[in-house]
Amino acid sequence: MKFRIIALVFCVLAFTACASPVLPVPVPTPTTQIVWVVATPLPTSTSVPATATPTVASSPTAFVTAPANGEAGTVPILMYHHLSDLPANASELDLTWTVAPKNFDAQMSWLADHSFHTVSMGQLLAYLKQRQPLPSKPIVISFDDGWEEQYAVAYPTLRKYNFIGTFFVYTNSIDHKLFLTWAQLQEMSEAGMDIQAHTLTHPHLRTLAPDVALKEIADSKAILEKRLGKPVTSFNYPFGEYNAAIIDMVKRAGFEGAVTLAAGYKQRADELFTLHRIRVSYNDTLDDFAKRLPQ
Repeated sequence: MKFRIIALVFCVLAFTACASPVLPVPVPTPTTQIVWVVATPLPTSTSVPATATPTVASSPTAFVTAPANGEAGTVPILMYHHLSDLPANASELDLTWTVAPKNFDAQMSWLADHSFHTVSMGQLLAYLKQRQPLPSKPIVISFDDGWEEQYAVAYPTLRKYNFIGTFFVYTNSIDHKLFLTWAQLQEMSEAGMDIQAHTLTHPHLRTLAPDVALKEIADSKAILEKRLGKPVTSFNYPFGEYNAAIIDMVKRAGFEGAVTLAAGYKQRADELFTLHRIRVSYNDTLDDFAKRLPQ
């Protein structure tokens, strides 16, 4: 009997031990991390202890203010026409108005390496008229006429370097052989390229009757705005020809400024309709190119 009682006690103890709940293993609380984005990528992880206060780095792009009244601002406007390779016996005319694609790429690479920032004609005019600031080392890269290689060569090269270009097109050439199409202009415009006016037919404006000249100027603006859905603010005189009467027509048509063939990179608020440009030609070396620009 004694042994039965002892055995019964041991059984009760064993049952109690087996029935006791198993406590869960404690799970550590996740450590909170703060991750943030800054303007300039950091070489190390952006994760910091929860006690740190994240900060945002300032923009790496400095800005320049507009010139004081009566003074000039430094904004080069490069001028290109054709972008193609020429034969050894190319004419002086072709050499003057053409740049080889590989040279154009090298020039854009040089601008990027030297921290130039492309701006549109609208930005340049707002800088001169309304004193709006521009990015440091601003530059306009302009193309005349609307040749097809401006889509095939200039457009992809500009995008390669995250640049924008200004394309002065005369509208009657669009959708014709050797020229840009409306579809290409629409694509370029939607990608941020700047499309501006260069008349309807690229005539010698000073030789036309006043009403015909005004139509060439005003209708080109209206057509581009209707087809592309964006304001057209700037005009390019065909052959670089203008006089006081033509400038007055450009103003009456609603343009805010115009470019010429006059060389230089100093732009003034009292010369909005005679802005200077820098022509780039076939035989220009990269050193020639660089020497024409502000350093």
